[in-house]
Amino acid sequence: MGEIDRKPVPLWMLSPKDEIEINTRHGKFAREKCKGVLTAFTDCNRGRLLSTSWACRGERDKMMECMLHHMQPDVREQIANDYIEEKQQQNLRALQEKGELENRTQRM
Repeated sequence: MGEIDRKPVPLWMLSPKDEIEINTRHGKFAREKCKGVLTAFTDCNRGRLLSTSWACRGERDKMMECMLHHMQPDVREQIANDYIEEKQQQNLRALQEKGELENRTQRM
């Protein structure tokens, strides 16, 4: 993602469904960016029960640092802006298609 150069998304533009989708995309983005440290943490935990808390402390700290870095509000805002732009493009295409259908029916 590039630098944030757009205005923030107005809250009134987002429905609860949109909020859920943005949160899902935000989590997915963070997991993709932190895939290496998440895998290391998971591998460290494999086969452990009680010893996880001290044996995997370093991996846990790296994972938390990475996830917190990528779960910042400015990253979420960028994802929200991208989502709104995508949604607006879909609506525009739908309106254009609807207009083309109306033009076709008027010609007949």
